[in-house]
Amino acid sequence: MKKTTVLLMVLMAAFWGCEEEVVDEVITYDSFGLETVMSVATAIDANPEIIRMVPGSDDQAVFVASGTNQLFSITYTSNSFTLTELAVLSTGSATSEFTSIDVSPLIGGENYIAVCVAEADCGKGSIKLVKLSDPTSVVTVADIGYNPDGTAFTKDGSYLIVACEDDREDRPCKPDTRHGGSVSIISLKDGIANASLVQDYIVDLSVDSEPEHCETAADGTVIVSVQETSQILIFNANDAPLDASEVTVVDLPTDAGLNEAEPDGLFIFPDGTQALISNERNGTFQVLDIAAGTVTAPYTIENDLPDGWQRDARKSTKRTEPEECSVIEKDGHLYAIFALQESHAVVVYDVTDAANPVFDSISEAGVAWEADNLMEKSEIGSEGVGVHPTNGIVFSANEREGSITMFSANWARE
Repeated sequence: MKKTTVLLMVLMAAFWGCEEEVVDEVITYDSFGLETVMSVATAIDANPEIIRMVPGSDDQAVFVASGTNQLFSITYTSNSFTLTELAVLSTGSATSEFTSIDVSPLIGGENYIAVCVAEADCGKGSIKLVKLSDPTSVVTVADIGYNPDGTAFTKDGSYLIVACEDDREDRPCKPDTRHGGSVSIISLKDGIANASLVQDYIVDLSVDSEPEHCETAADGTVIVSVQETSQILIFNANDAPLDASEVTVVDLPTDAGLNEAEPDGLFIFPDGTQALISNERNGTFQVLDIAAGTVTAPYTIENDLPDGWQRDARKSTKRTEPEECSVIEKDGHLYAIFALQESHAVVVYDVTDAANPVFDSISEAGVAWEADNLMEKSEIGSEGVGVHPTNGIVFSANEREGSITMFSANWARE
């Protein structure tokens, strides 16, 4: 919903002895009002999982189709978008696959796409740094942690952080003697061409500690979700190489039904003081106070789904499975946006009062979403979400269907 405020500015023209009124109309919004714009299929086996807006741009996004090794760009307006294949990337070996991406701020006048490469044979992973303006220009950082599955540039482009999950459930070849996963910290201070691994910080708080995703703040703060043990790590990239005393570990509580959280998506609020946590196992979200290391009570998304909306009926947990998330500020409101993997949807909450979230809106993702209702498992699988910080455009990457969906907020439709 929008509001219109009229400002009256009185200009005194002394030498004419009169007053002149100038009316300036300011439109503000008190809701996000998410609506689906359109969906486009890539290929049924493309597996587009993670999608990112290009920093500094108002009309570009990128995603990788890990099933076909294609890197795509998206060009969009407020009411449509088109896909363009940038490149077919080489994974580097027959046993490797792409998992996740992030896009850098401008570094030397260029945006770079960091592509995570995981080895299916349980070997160490790598990162490919691809120049957006020339995708044939690729720098590889080899031998980072095992099975990299999430990555984020620091906001000044000095570091790339990589969450390496090394998950035994996904990779049965993982040796019994190797516990947990790791967080790889790559320095970009000497330029992309000289990118180098500073540290692969081992996360073995438990046998199955699984770093899943990471996000960064302007001051270098990094948060990492550790999925299987329901924990969040907090540290500062500028302190690397790290020791355990420089890493804060936050244990996430269970929900009211005593279901573990198992966090996945993360996003740091624009002011850098709080972070949004998306818990895939119990279908909740929480807000983390970064300095205090405390979290709000889990909030269950399923309770707000409209009647008949898709849920995974096979399980008591993961019924909506919130995955990636984002936060933006508009007209004094903070909005949390989530991709729901088992509910072919993106959902929005007003989290201005972090302890008391308010449901705002939900809209469908995918080309064939109407046939996806009342399924045991969503065949669309909305996992990645990309949100522009100001213009009201949102994208979801729907990995099972192999499609991309565009959404808009109230202010993008005016």
